[in-house]
Amino acid sequence: MDIGSLVTNPNMVRLIEVIAKRGKRIEEIAKKTRIPPQTVEGLLKELIDGGFVLKDGEVYKVSEKGIKAIKEIREDAGGKRR
Repeated sequence: MDIGSLVTNPNMVRLIEVIAKRGKRIEEIAKKTRIPPQTVEGLLKELIDGGFVLKDGEVYKVSEKGIKAIKEIREDAGGKRR
């Protein structure tokens, strides 16, 4: 998965933004994003496979690639995403 694929799925971007400040468990991510846990789990698997997210036990964290992707997305959006 590349950044172009990431940008086309706003839920993936939301997940990365939610866990960017500190790692979170699936339940926390689902609650914060209001996305069902089963959907969050599937999206996180794709993000892990793409190298944007890392899993440490039950906690998901943004990788360096994910941090760079979010910065690039924000710059392309004129810094409007938060």
